[in-house]
Amino acid sequence: MRYIKHLAATLLATTLSLAAAAQTLVVGDQSYNARAVMEAAGVLDDLPYTLEWKQFTAGSPVAEALNVGSLDIGLLGDAPPLFLGALGAPIKVIAVSRQNLEGVAILARKDSSIHSLQDLRGKRAAIWKGSWSQQLLFSALDKAGVPRDALELRYLSALDASHALDGGSVDVIATWEPYVTQQERQGARVLATAEGVIPAQSFVVANSKSVEQKRAQIADFLQRLKKARDWTLSDAANTEAYADAWAQRTRADRDIARAWFARARTDLAPLNPQVMVDAQKTVDFFAGLGLIKAYPAQNLFDTSFGAAFQAPVASSH
Repeated sequence: MRYIKHLAATLLATTLSLAAAAQTLVVGDQSYNARAVMEAAGVLDDLPYTLEWKQFTAGSPVAEALNVGSLDIGLLGDAPPLFLGALGAPIKVIAVSRQNLEGVAILARKDSSIHSLQDLRGKRAAIWKGSWSQQLLFSALDKAGVPRDALELRYLSALDASHALDGGSVDVIATWEPYVTQQERQGARVLATAEGVIPAQSFVVANSKSVEQKRAQIADFLQRLKKARDWTLSDAANTEAYADAWAQRTRADRDIARAWFARARTDLAPLNPQVMVDAQKTVDFFAGLGLIKAYPAQNLFDTSFGAAFQAPVASSH
């Protein structure tokens, strides 16, 4: 088995040396998250091909860029690619990114009378349609036996929802990081998290043509991203270095970044059957709302990059 892994790594390296140097891998990142961790971990120092980053502030434009072929791979939450999958888009999910699900939560203002999901009847909630926030709020209400229409809903982006909670124009929001950490630091009350309620998965997604034409580069990128994520998990000081690098890139609050990343403990992993089972739950949820048509989610997944997580790559700092 060790020989086979070594042979696979040798073949990958040979493929890269012959074909990759003249090619560019275009990666869609969100707010410098992947770029910051890979630079901090020092895994981009000896790339045998050109890496071009494109930065986005949300998952939907990443998914659309993948759909039209202006990206080779993109990093984003599960809903946008699963929505595109319902339309037969030329994309494939090739890896899964996992994080602590406490970072996806339903929050109430610190000075409100809301202490549980049961207290939400007649209250005003802000969510973003077709996202983790809608899936979390509705699923948590279902689990608590509170009718979905018992709340007044306002559809706001995560940033606008956070401001609305601050200003008092809504009573509760369902959101994700860094807004969860920001609100908690201001005293917001956590009513529920995604843990045990929704999958809240994130994916690495590739354009189907890129899977065919740039397989070696994509596999190499996955190896390096995995190494960077492992580096952050190996030492608290590394996590802080990553948080500091990200905060500097985005001009965000360093302390919030440190608290967020320390809790998130984001990892990268190859696909497994449970990932597809959870993806099907998300497809079925949004199909139940009439936002997409139901389809077999497994059709969107390409498990052939599993070996990329076993081959060695460049050393980190």
